[in-house]
This record gives sequence, structure tokens and C-alpha cells, in this order.
Amino acid sequence: MAGRYKESAIARHPKFEEAQAASAENDQLHKDRAKQMKPRGLTRDEKKVWDRIAPELSRLGRLRPHYVDFIEQYCVVKVRMDDLRSLLDEQDWSYATSGRHGIQHKSRPQVAQLNDDWRKWNSLVAQLGLSPATELRFNDKQAGLFDDDEFGAL
Repeated sequence: MAGRYKESAIARHPKFEEAQAASAENDQLHKDRAKQMKPRGLTRDEKKVWDRIAPELSRLGRLRPHYVDFIEQYCVVKVRMDDLRSLLDEQDWSYATSGRHGIQHKSRPQVAQLNDDWRKWNSLVAQLGLSPATELRFNDKQAGLFDDDEFGAL
């Protein structure tokens, strides 16, 4: 097609291959760090969540030894939420009862548990800076209010 470049025709920076190799090595270092810090006693599903989230947290500089228990709880709550959601999708999220007030539709108790787990998970997400809104708190490149403090020398 006219106007299309072939892959071989694209000019690359002389250090492109070197940078790609360094990036792959850096990714492996984060994976190794996450594997080294993985807590014992996680279930298979919780380990999958850890293996997905821990290298990313390491990349962001948020995987520290004193945060491991916190991140472990993130994994536990995430798996529990997924299990509850699957259970509720298989069944029905509500049921009907009949009594002196007629037919009433009620939510299953698992719905309340899922809502509670979601609140816990949302709190963990916010404290780890894993949402777009809370990630701004962890952005070191953003200028602070008192970076150019005129009164700092006083």
C-alpha cells in the first residue's frame, strides 16, 4: 500500500536493542523481587494475584518488606470477591420469599459480603495507589506546594 513503511525501513536509534535488553533485564529483576518477597500460605488463586500485582508494585517502588502483609491482604480480598461474584452469577443475586406481606425479593447474604469485601479492597487499592485517582499521591514528579519555600532558610 502507498504510504506504508515496511518494518525494515523504519530507522531505529543505535541504542534501541541495548535499551530493549536492559528493559527485559529490569522486568526480570522486578519479577524476581516479587517472587522472593511472596508470603507463604497463599492459595493458588492468591498466588496468581500476587504474581500479577507484585512486579508492578516493585516497578513503582511500592513493594517493600513492611508492605508485604498489606499486599497479601489485597490478594486475599481480591480472590474472595471474585469467588463471591462467580457464586452469585451461577445462582441468582436475589431470591423471593412469601409471607404475610406478600412476595418479597431479597438479596442473598453473599451480596452483603461482596459489598463489604469491595469496600475493603477499595481501601487497599487507595492506600497502595493502584487507581488512577490515588496514583497521583505517589507521583514524585509532581511539584509540591512548598518546593520553592522562600522561608525554608529561616
